[in-house]
Amino acid sequence: MDKQLTFEILLYLNVYYFGLYFGMELLFLFLKFFHVENYDGFLNDLLLLFVLGGIESTRLYISQVEDLGRKLDAIFRILVLTLPSQYLVAYFTFYQPRLTQLDVVLGLIMLVTQMIQLVCAFLTCLPRRGRLSLRMLFSSC
Repeated sequence: MDKQLTFEILLYLNVYYFGLYFGMELLFLFLKFFHVENYDGFLNDLLLLFVLGGIESTRLYISQVEDLGRKLDAIFRILVLTLPSQYLVAYFTFYQPRLTQLDVVLGLIMLVTQMIQLVCAFLTCLPRRGRLSLRMLFSSC
């Protein structure tokens, strides 16, 4: 499958999945605040969630350009913004003071999707080479 097409499809699907992820994490933060005793990190987690929302929204906005594979500067910006986004998703997946199983599952889906996007973005940035065929391999013999 074409790496550029895979990258663009994953970015497009991530627009919708991130909306779901952000909404569910916000809902869980408020539920934890009202129903969990000694939950002291609410404001900190809320701030980090809105920072994640800003970073991911910027990253996904940059990805909505036409013919993304030819614009290496946009791909580079997406790569740069992917790393802080992954760190914050990892925090909400593994290191948050109170975790639910749904937090972990949603976060793992987001992390796997972002890792595949990262690999596809790196492969899209590599110089284009023609397909390697058996004829090319054995022509030197």
